[in-house]
Amino acid sequence: MFSILPTQLGAGAMFVVCGVALWMGGRLERLLAVATVLAWVGSALAEIEDHSLTQWGIFAIDLVYLSVLVGLTLFDRRIWLLFMTAFQLLIVLTHVAFALDRSLRQWGFFSAYYLWSYAELVAFVIGLGALAWRRRRAR
Repeated sequence: MFSILPTQLGAGAMFVVCGVALWMGGRLERLLAVATVLAWVGSALAEIEDHSLTQWGIFAIDLVYLSVLVGLTLFDRRIWLLFMTAFQLLIVLTHVAFALDRSLRQWGFFSAYYLWSYAELVAFVIGLGALAWRRRRAR
């Protein structure tokens, strides 16, 4: 999964964002950082090299990660978290679309997959920025 430059850059960005969340985040951000790292690394390990096949292992990991995000949104309704959950739902639906329509090409699947994954990271960064802003204003 991390074999081409865009995925390597995305993984690097994910580790930076999650590292910042672990360093300065609250309980929610730290929990989310751990879940995000586990989901990304787990997806990389579960990837099937034959890209003509449905990525069932990644699909299962993405479903679990979606469940974590939905659970977190039940207890904390921050808008950026809702966006992360929505983007993760789009990732899961991308899996479903590819599994149902084999005429879709795998490059299209991974392009959409990475787009939604990076959008999730942007939402997380916005959440961390909002947290830093709230802390700064509280001083």
